[in-house]
Amino acid sequence: MSTLPLSPDELLSTTRAVRKRLDFDRPVPLELIAECVGLAQQAPTGSNLQGWHFMVVTDPAKKQALGELYSRAFVSYRTSPIYAGSVTHGDADRDAQQSRVASSAEFLAERMGDAPALVLPCIEGRASGA
Repeated sequence: MSTLPLSPDELLSTTRAVRKRLDFDRPVPLELIAECVGLAQQAPTGSNLQGWHFMVVTDPAKKQALGELYSRAFVSYRTSPIYAGSVTHGDADRDAQQSRVASSAEFLAERMGDAPALVLPCIEGRASGA
């Protein structure tokens, strides 16, 4: 697989979903992850409060546990009416595209815990009534 000499800015602003092309065996330097998180922290927030933070998980056992949680949540989503409605629209071109997206999402659900690192956005506080 060839790589492009993209800066983190270019990577984050030009790359679309590439779930099936992820290289789960290639390590990602923590410095690059930190640079990407730093870019994400530039996002505007109400009153500049930044009521969130990011957690970077590299421990293999924790990544596997998170991958299992993600997979279970995806199975629940995949069996929901929302998911079924997103895959079929009656337009052959759109349905073909949605089928590729669904296949890609299922692939990621199966492999999430194999990623070299997981970067988790965490929102602080609690939703009312949750």
